[in-house]
Amino acid sequence: MFITNLISFRISVIKEGAMVNKSLMKNINDVLAPKGGVKPAFSKYHIYLALTKLVFEGPLGRKQLSHMLGIGEGSVRTLIRRLLNAKLVITDPVAGVILTKEGLELAKYLVSRIIIVGDKEIDHNELCSNCKISLIVLRNGMKIIEKAGGVLYVRDLIVKKGGNGGLILYYIDNELKMPDTESLYPVSKSRLWEDLLKEHRLGNGDCILASLCHRDDRDCMKYVVEAALDIIEVFENE
Repeated sequence: MFITNLISFRISVIKEGAMVNKSLMKNINDVLAPKGGVKPAFSKYHIYLALTKLVFEGPLGRKQLSHMLGIGEGSVRTLIRRLLNAKLVITDPVAGVILTKEGLELAKYLVSRIIIVGDKEIDHNELCSNCKISLIVLRNGMKIIEKAGGVLYVRDLIVKKGGNGGLILYYIDNELKMPDTESLYPVSKSRLWEDLLKEHRLGNGDCILASLCHRDDRDCMKYVVEAALDIIEVFENE
């Protein structure tokens, strides 16, 4: 029965968005909260990855999650325990970690908002040489960014998370445009943007959000995903 329900859920994730109540979003911060003065070794990014991996590839064992999240088994054990306490997952001695109804709802919301595109290498840029850019699509991103504090705030947030720079592009009237505090500017066509638009169907008001990092920075995607999660939380609490 669970597998049947999970297959139906996975299909619905692709076809439609999701609503989430504020208490579910609050669970992410509860899972991260220091316990006994000790801050966990995982972050919001790892929670996002765990929930979304469990949607499309679960159930998963501890070793599998450790490999997928890029953190040690001890940290994954702590993460699983906290997800259990938050009632977002259950564990099965054979199958491994399984999302609960509440976990499925939160995961469905997250994947309806954030789509990880991937990393692209950049040879020359004014911010650094031998760089890469980590890209996500943020559904309804224009509205989320404006409510969360605007484009400058979000760019600064990506840098605060660890990026060398941040990039925001709005998709408006079938075109990518770069916003600033006063206007919107057309984006020059490139193979990068053309390929992205072919692979991901953007809707009016969606945006591309990216962190720019040195090529050897393994956490580049983490910076932009965590910035997106922060502004989504602000948006949901408005």
